Amino acid sequence: MFQGFAVPIAVLAALITGAFVWPEFFNIPSLLLTLGGAVLVTYVSYPKEQLRGLLLHVRVLFMEAPSPLQDHIDELARLTRLFRLQGLRGLENQEFQLKDPFLKQGVSMLVDLHKEETIHARLEFLCANILSEQEASRQILLTLGKLLPSFGLIGTLIGMVLLLRNISGQDVQSLPAALGLAVLATLYGAVLANAVVAPLVARLLSIAMEEERKMHFTLDWVMRLLRGEAAAGVAGKLRVSLPPVEAAVRERSWSPAILPTLR
Repeated sequence: MFQGFAVPIAVLAALITGAFVWPEFFNIPSLLLTLGGAVLVTYVSYPKEQLRGLLLHVRVLFMEAPSPLQDHIDELARLTRLFRLQGLRGLENQEFQLKDPFLKQGVSMLVDLHKEETIHARLEFLCANILSEQEASRQILLTLGKLLPSFGLIGTLIGMVLLLRNISGQDVQSLPAALGLAVLATLYGAVLANAVVAPLVARLLSIAMEEERKMHFTLDWVMRLLRGEAAAGVAGKLRVSLPPVEAAVRERSWSPAILPTLR
């Protein structure tokens, strides 16, 4: 579950450990200036709804393992068999057990006998909304990733100003604090931006692309059922839509063991 976040978790653990083992690498003013400043500017730059969406997406990343595309294809195949054997009643019995909200919405509209144009328009709208929310969360993280090195540089400049002022004033005791602020602010900005925020951005993008593919598969599946295509034909079209590598892997799943049961 946490495989995609090994690097960020390791970095955060290292920062906490460093506060006790290497206190020279832990400077509260540098951390507050770099992290606090970047978070504050990001907070005032985006609506609260988008910020809450980001927190929800990050929580889901840590708490829930993403479902592979192959599992989604298997789920569509199972529902196709139920539809072939039991019709809409078979889908209706499965509606409340579906975990994918987009698939659940599609099945619900199938069961409620909505028109094809209505189903297609609503699912397209829902898909666009989901992708838009995910893109907004990614943009927030990208902004945070750009601000962290910037505030690290600001902290470095502030530390250099304090250092030069203390040197001219011959206040030797305050030199280590000013030098620590100057060096560690840049360090914190670079580490947090590249080892924490960047992996989160990449992970969100990867999951968004996977979710988009699942939703397109689901939309295509719903449309084919509405048009009355045979179950075997639906299964074959889904398999053909897979990338070459995945299609080769799924070949043994769709044919010949599964297809005869779909007919």
